[in-house]
Amino acid sequence: MAGIRGTAADTPARSLFSGMGFSALAQMAPLLTNLALTPYLIHQLGLDRFGVWALILVFLTTLTVLDGGVGASLARFYAYHGARGDREGTGRLVVGSLVLFLGLGALVTGLTVLTGPALVSALDVPPRLAREAQQLLLALGPLLALALASNSAIALLQANARFRSLAAVSGGSCLTYAVAVVIVVDRGQDLPLLAVLTTIRYLLVVVGGFWAGARHIRIGRPLLPRPTERRDFAGYASRMQLSGFTVFLNGEIDALVIAALLPVRYVGVYAAGYQAATALRSLPLYAFPPILTRMTHVYAARGLAGAVREFHVLQSRWLPAVLTYGAVTTTAVGLAVQVWLGTELALSGAVAAVLLAGYAVQVAFTGMRTCFVRAVGRPGLETRYSWCSTAVNLALTVPLTLLFGVVGVVLATSIGIMTGSLYFVVLCRRLAHLREQRLPKRWLPATGLAVITAGLGELLVLRLGWHGALPLLLAGLPVLVGLGAAWPLLARELTRGPRTAPHMPVKEKTS
Repeated sequence: MAGIRGTAADTPARSLFSGMGFSALAQMAPLLTNLALTPYLIHQLGLDRFGVWALILVFLTTLTVLDGGVGASLARFYAYHGARGDREGTGRLVVGSLVLFLGLGALVTGLTVLTGPALVSALDVPPRLAREAQQLLLALGPLLALALASNSAIALLQANARFRSLAAVSGGSCLTYAVAVVIVVDRGQDLPLLAVLTTIRYLLVVVGGFWAGARHIRIGRPLLPRPTERRDFAGYASRMQLSGFTVFLNGEIDALVIAALLPVRYVGVYAAGYQAATALRSLPLYAFPPILTRMTHVYAARGLAGAVREFHVLQSRWLPAVLTYGAVTTTAVGLAVQVWLGTELALSGAVAAVLLAGYAVQVAFTGMRTCFVRAVGRPGLETRYSWCSTAVNLALTVPLTLLFGVVGVVLATSIGIMTGSLYFVVLCRRLAHLREQRLPKRWLPATGLAVITAGLGELLVLRLGWHGALPLLLAGLPVLVGLGAAWPLLARELTRGPRTAPHMPVKEKTS
């Protein structure tokens, strides 16, 4: 396509893998920080106060998802502008997104001023913690504005393949936050202080991210996106918002249901298991930013046919590798959570295992397809599969909760996302004939060996009786050993790519 400068589509595979590595470091930093600090915070704050903090983070996560789809769309449009060398378009998008995020933060601040006391009284918050909970609610607006602005800065670096800079910004902000928490937070009423430290962490990401990505931005007139740009972005973002809303219904609403029906400490129990499951789910997703950037550039340069070929090359390696990883981590996570937090929080381990089983299927079958539909500008398909997941989840939540309690809530979520994921496979086949190839012949014995190795290793670690963030590192060794045992059996199949080249006709259809 004329006018397109050197793009990620023309970079060697080594650059793609390098980007994945630094992207992984950037996204691992917040997860590792939370995993390391959770036992400390539970010990310092107590389970009730930690439950209040976890609930506030649920509110913050929910609000960042419900931003009109802007945050989820920025990486794609930044990448598209970057592929064309359009620094002015990138600058207009940066300014427009920041203005919108400041407005959303101000709106949330006004709502919390009006509804904060009523919301705290509606939840099962102990009276001694009501004042702190109200203070945290007042901090939601500024936290939201900075969290969304940090997402914009991160998307800018991702879209322009600045993954080394992203890793430095993310790692530095998380390290600063972790050190500050350990030094400053003590037993007592420290929840507002935690909110201040979280605000500083987001601010560091905003300043550092836009400083590192400044060379990709040119600010001029008009400052805001032009009408045609707004229409294109709004149409894409609206479909992404529909998908994002299902993330709320399939994830964050579980915590809100628990908060409404059970004492607030159970939100902390759920949050710990959810955190462990999402952390392990996120490891394969670290590959997404460079893959989405590359696939968007391939689509801009070579059209739909080029994007389809790129999908089949990547998916032939992705599916068996992620399914093996999911089977091993699902087996290990329940015991690993007990090593992390103690056997008295075994229920958190059960929550993590049930959720991770669904996540493993979702990531394996939808990961590359999500990158594909976003790159080619068809996020509506992602929306349709997300709503399928939500419908199944909502239909099963009440009966499974009555049967299995807290575990029933997450079981409904897990079944829902598995069902929706398979529906997404069908939708993408209709769109562009995206197909799966057979798993390698050695996949089943390799995965079985890895699962048995990891499970037995976790039992041995648990019997040592050690608990905390450092023993959690020890609990990760059986998983690594299991995956290492599987690799020699799978390596040759995964590195040689598709066994047959797809020659299906590529015909874009309306959704």
